[in-house]
Amino acid sequence: MHVPFCAQACSYCDFHFTTRLNDRSRMVDAIISEIKASMPGWSGHTFRTLYFGGGTPSILGAEAIGRIAEAAFQNADWALEEWTVEANPEDLNTAGLKALKDIGVGRLSVGIQSFDPDVLAWMRRIHSAETAESAVRRAAELGFDHISLDLMYGLPVGPETRWEDDLQRALALPADHLSCYILTAEPRTLYGNQLDKGQLTAPPDEQVVREYNTLCKSTAKAGFEHYEVSNFARPGGRSRHNSAYWDGTPYLGVGPGAHSFSDSKRWWNARSNAAFLRASEQGSEGIKKQQASEVLSNTDRFNEALITGLRRTEGVHPAELLKDTGLDLLAQDGLQTLIGRGDCEWHNGRLRIPEPRWPMGDAITLELMH
Repeated sequence: MHVPFCAQACSYCDFHFTTRLNDRSRMVDAIISEIKASMPGWSGHTFRTLYFGGGTPSILGAEAIGRIAEAAFQNADWALEEWTVEANPEDLNTAGLKALKDIGVGRLSVGIQSFDPDVLAWMRRIHSAETAESAVRRAAELGFDHISLDLMYGLPVGPETRWEDDLQRALALPADHLSCYILTAEPRTLYGNQLDKGQLTAPPDEQVVREYNTLCKSTAKAGFEHYEVSNFARPGGRSRHNSAYWDGTPYLGVGPGAHSFSDSKRWWNARSNAAFLRASEQGSEGIKKQQASEVLSNTDRFNEALITGLRRTEGVHPAELLKDTGLDLLAQDGLQTLIGRGDCEWHNGRLRIPEPRWPMGDAITLELMH
């Protein structure tokens, strides 16, 4: 469920969202309408995970989130294993957390990004370090067994020890999952504009690699498994929802800008709240008209399986790729070269990128793609 609202625009974000919050009620109704209109096409499917992303879903409040979830539960077949809601720390007061717990949310993904006050100010984040820490501890005390924290490294601002300090504070919290992302400069963001104007300089690759190595060592010492290039989990703490994306599992995305995938077809809604609201009010035909789609060729599927599979510690299995796409990974010209220089390795019959090479994973994967 894509919830396209935020209280404030962060300096680095290019996701689809708006800070104009007056259409929240209409948007909830529109999302529910899309759920009802979409479900006939998913007959025979059993849904296992429910994820509210954004934007900032917690800005809707538990009652609205519950209404959307109830529409999903009533109109589809479920064997629910995981229900996640993304939230910012400032939304997670005691009453809000209790309300989320009461409607059945079992996992929180908390957007902390950093604990450094100057970095938070540059990011245009609303919360303080103390607010973030209190929110996570409060959530654990109220019975949320699965809590994920979002952090960023490779930043152009902050003291030299900032990343080590952030990790130390994050690993001291009662969370069983970390999602740690390298900051990238996107067009039409404040950070992108600052780089274009020379107001900031992107961090050197040496800094990014050093911080990545610190991340790997610190999380391993704390008992976290590095199971995907940006994701770390304590035993039992892996994100089942995100893992399904990487496995090629069919998924339904609802809301403006949301993507869906099934049977080699991908489709997506317009990145426009106004267009999505108008379409939902016209019923299922209106919703279909504002969608775009593509059918993935065997080559597309092969390449995408590499992109997602080589981001994971399990890697990819050549026989499975050959069966699914008709294309043979073992016949790729660059494979032996990559193995020879340590960029790829065999593990339990699967090809993977070793953890120290993951920061270069996109370039490595590109050499294997059709």
